[in-house]
Amino acid sequence: MTQALRLGRAGSRRRWDVPERHLICGRTETLVGLGFRCWMAGFQTGDISLWQRAWQSSAEVLGTEQASAVCGAFSRWVRAVRDHSSRELEVLPSDCPLFGRDECVAIALIAAYQHQACPALQACAMTLLGCEPRGKVADLSHTVAERLRGADHVLAASSLEHVVRLAR
Repeated sequence: MTQALRLGRAGSRRRWDVPERHLICGRTETLVGLGFRCWMAGFQTGDISLWQRAWQSSAEVLGTEQASAVCGAFSRWVRAVRDHSSRELEVLPSDCPLFGRDECVAIALIAAYQHQACPALQACAMTLLGCEPRGKVADLSHTVAERLRGADHVLAASSLEHVVRLAR
């Protein structure tokens, strides 16, 4: 079974089995999920190679100019999610082809802002990440969504299903 790295605010690291794993196929969805994973793990572990992987993935998909804008927004967004979450967030290892619960919710959160989904759906995604559904996380979620849209990368509306499924 795939293992996840549980990353707490204090930088603790523990491993355990993750009951829910999902294969995300869309290019933009993969970019967001992998970006969330690499930035989060990099902030917690201090491993700069994870941030380099996020940058390289973004540059391959978006080009260097667009990747610079997106990665800057992404790093601020992930740090805000980490700093404002009331719980430990879970990310899978950087080379795992699957995405875990928090990574799927992060994808859904950005999709909710890109598709201007119901504010309750946006709030639900932030709450699933352990964050208050307003303030800095909301503002930065909107910024990431717009930067991706500006680079002609829009997440599939079906990405919102993760929030609905996990909210049950």
